[in-house]
Amino acid sequence: MKKFFVLTLMMMMICATTFAEELKVPTISVSGEGVVEVAPDRATVTLGVVTREKNPAAVQNSNARAAQSVINSIVALGVERRNITTGNYNFSPTYRHHNDGRTELDGYEAVNSVTVIVDDLSIVGKIIDAALKNGANRVDDLSFGLRNKTAYQDEALRLAILDAKRKAEVAARALGKNILGVCNVSINSASVIAPRNYKMSRAMTEDAAVGLETPVEGGTLNCSASVHVEFEISR
Repeated sequence: MKKFFVLTLMMMMICATTFAEELKVPTISVSGEGVVEVAPDRATVTLGVVTREKNPAAVQNSNARAAQSVINSIVALGVERRNITTGNYNFSPTYRHHNDGRTELDGYEAVNSVTVIVDDLSIVGKIIDAALKNGANRVDDLSFGLRNKTAYQDEALRLAILDAKRKAEVAARALGKNILGVCNVSINSASVIAPRNYKMSRAMTEDAAVGLETPVEGGTLNCSASVHVEFEISR
């Protein structure tokens, strides 16, 4: 009786395993990529006002006047004040180092970084020129972006899904199978990437300061998305 029970249990386990394998859905897993190229419609410029004086009050006053002059020159070009912010302010002593190892106080330095958001890309170069002529002596960064990137990211995601579907259909046909449905979808990423880094060189800064117009081109941005899709296929 005991042997019969064990044999019956083993047969049931074999049947259950076979049934589970028959129920297992065959799938194809693929990745899809989508990219949309679009012209930027927003620029962000970071300008620096650096002043040095022997007296702390003098350097603070000098920096404040220069920074205000920079802001006024930008506003005069049509940029709203709400799009101009102080990104960073630093005040610190400066020291002179002697060959004999001595260090003595040399003065004070104030650094005021002004960040400007510009929606009219045709005046970006003019903003840089005006700032450098009115107190700014450093251009720290220039980057381009989009005011509303959602629509472009959605399109990139749609293209990524279509890319995954196309790959799955090619693979299924090669196997003599058909796509029956979708089992699972994972969105890996969706981002907007500028192809270049618009750091401003010292030579460009000096050219703008002496009156040469600074050329600025926004180029194109890449809105990209990637997905992973698992498709059910016929047996």
